[in-house]
Amino acid sequence: MERIKKSILTKPLSAKDKVYSNFAKRVSLSRLEKYAPEINFVLTPYSRKCAEETMMIKGFRKSNQETTNRKSHAENLSTISHLIAKGINEKNRVFKYNYEVLDIMSKNHDIGHTFLGHSGEWWLSNIKEDYGIGYYVHNALGPRELIYTDGIYDKIIETIKQRHPGISDKTLNRIRKDLWIIMEGINSHNGERSEREYFPDLTKTEADFEEENLKCHTIKGFDKSITPATPEAALMRICDKISYIPYDMVDGLREGFIKGLDEEYRSVLRELGISDEEIEICAAKNNYEDLARKLQLIFINDVITNSSGTTIRMSPEVSKLMHELRNINNRQIVNYVVLKEDNETYPPALRAMMNEFKGIVIEEDIISELEKGKIPEERRKELLEKYKDTTNKDFIEYVLNTNPDDYAYTKKIVTEATKQGILDEQAKAREIARKKMPLVFPSNDFSLRDNRVSAYVGYYLNKNNLDNYSDEDKNKDLESVLRNIQSPTKSNKYFLNMPERFALEFGAKYLATLNDIEFMELLRAKGFVNDQQFASLTRKYKDIKDLHGESEMQDNWKKISKAQVIDTK
Repeated sequence: MERIKKSILTKPLSAKDKVYSNFAKRVSLSRLEKYAPEINFVLTPYSRKCAEETMMIKGFRKSNQETTNRKSHAENLSTISHLIAKGINEKNRVFKYNYEVLDIMSKNHDIGHTFLGHSGEWWLSNIKEDYGIGYYVHNALGPRELIYTDGIYDKIIETIKQRHPGISDKTLNRIRKDLWIIMEGINSHNGERSEREYFPDLTKTEADFEEENLKCHTIKGFDKSITPATPEAALMRICDKISYIPYDMVDGLREGFIKGLDEEYRSVLRELGISDEEIEICAAKNNYEDLARKLQLIFINDVITNSSGTTIRMSPEVSKLMHELRNINNRQIVNYVVLKEDNETYPPALRAMMNEFKGIVIEEDIISELEKGKIPEERRKELLEKYKDTTNKDFIEYVLNTNPDDYAYTKKIVTEATKQGILDEQAKAREIARKKMPLVFPSNDFSLRDNRVSAYVGYYLNKNNLDNYSDEDKNKDLESVLRNIQSPTKSNKYFLNMPERFALEFGAKYLATLNDIEFMELLRAKGFVNDQQFASLTRKYKDIKDLHGESEMQDNWKKISKAQVIDTK
């Protein structure tokens, strides 16, 4: 399976193709615009949990009520995107951004975030990679949960039908076919690269979006390569950074990560047009909110000035300074938000819970039930009764509500992720066997994966002509492993069979839906966190004397932070 990478700068279309593709999407967006109130109404319960979810500052550790959470970030992003769209629309007579659809994308873009922000996402993703069942990224988790688990398209259509009794089936079918555009905006918003220009892929189809969502779960890092399908999604993507970068700085000041804006910050702020005097006034008031707003206005005006039509861009100077501000935030704030006790407590608990959930799914033979379709009502009642007084009650209810579409997509993800994982691990083993890489593994987080790679190395050491290893040879190696793990009897600690992989995925998927409070309540109920540990895990950042000494940067963040700095040079 080849790794497919798309650049944010897509290949230019012919004039005819560009006009046709853009016209088709504009018609779809206009249709969605008419029913935006109904779409927002249906999505509101799913975005509400964002009020209890972490941004940069961990929710349990924040001391200031004003410190940003996902809900306030989404609302701020919606306002920013509207201002920029309005500014571009006013100077462009031909192309007009669709405010209503842009608002829906903006307010719901972070629905897929897990507990404890990016940390929860990375911990779950690392565990999944260790088991060889793919990856989690928040941008893809949102559409997956909404479309397949929650059946959001049906709910939206039903709501529109109730609100507009005279609407025709033909119109309803067209609306349903258009809804993927909103989900694609959510799926393509995750851009940590330092892009200055955004060119939407106007030829992208619903099938392309579905393939990209699948690849986000099966190919590591694929989410960073997606090009948005519409100008609205491209605009929302840059507005995401305009929203969070200034407030990361402000939240760092509020929570005590930085005691004041030093020369590193001030030199960037001066170049952006903010004087030392303005900074001192904010410091005297102990209110940096005005500073964040002024920064956002500078970025907003720059995007409006430099963008035209479907092309979103910042000036080279302001783009460089905005991303440098982000890099300073990374170095001075973001690197320190995860403490050693977080890394020592949460990942082992997550792994243990995934395995506990796996045991339940296997013991109750739930996979076989799901293979036949929806679980019969009598069986549902039996299992709900059995687990009603246990800490697994909510998990059982979640799994039992799995519909056929949800199960089919989950099965597809695990199957494709398993194949891709085997191919990647075997490729790494061949490199080691050819002595092009040392037999040294960097992290204890991936001990199961590394043992699988070691087993493959032993196999390849007995092979000749590894430099000329053909695709046919690679496919034979892949099929050999797949045959072994298909059978429930062919399983060990390192090579899990397929039912076990499906069961683990259901556990991970359930955990990914929890917000910060629900996650901590589950940990306490299961005994992974006692009262003393809870008191320590919820200490406020401001009360920790040696914040930098207690912090421990996650390996994922080291790589992203390093890539971001390189990207701006």
